[in-house]
Amino acid sequence: MKTMLLAAALVAVAAVPAAAAPGSGGGGGGGGWEPTSTPPFVIPAGQVCAFEVKGDIVADREWMRTPATFPDGKPQVQDFRGVLVIRYTNTGNGRSVVRDATGSIRVYSLPDGSRIQQLHGHNALPVRAANTGFPGGDYITSGDFVVIDRPGGVREIPVQLGTMENLCKTLA
Repeated sequence: MKTMLLAAALVAVAAVPAAAAPGSGGGGGGGGWEPTSTPPFVIPAGQVCAFEVKGDIVADREWMRTPATFPDGKPQVQDFRGVLVIRYTNTGNGRSVVRDATGSIRVYSLPDGSRIQQLHGHNALPVRAANTGFPGGDYITSGDFVVIDRPGGVREIPVQLGTMENLCKTLA
């Protein structure tokens, strides 16, 4: 059953292309794109890394659109793209790094509550320490990835075409 669901998910992901990279104009570029942003964040110790991680937004020019909805109006497909640069800090030892998370993400929401995400370019990808589908960590991806979030909080990453930096190791 798991293999069939994964195969169906990958077919669904392949059937609709990922969001295009932002144009050189830096704007939404039409097509229903609206500005969005990522707020600063704090991830408590033990949730993703063994230590508390603070994220300060250095640059943020993100856009989003919803090209498909369910009959009740909830998003079925959403695209995110644009510039996002984050300073990650281990609040315990003060170490920090700045990482480029500029890329695009297409999110498919399935009726069973699962979500499939296509990541392209650089993206931030936190994975809970208690996750059973992939080792926990606060990752910066570079390349093309498919992420499956299942009901109950399990995150799987069946397609990994690129590199992943685990910031939990970088900042330790």
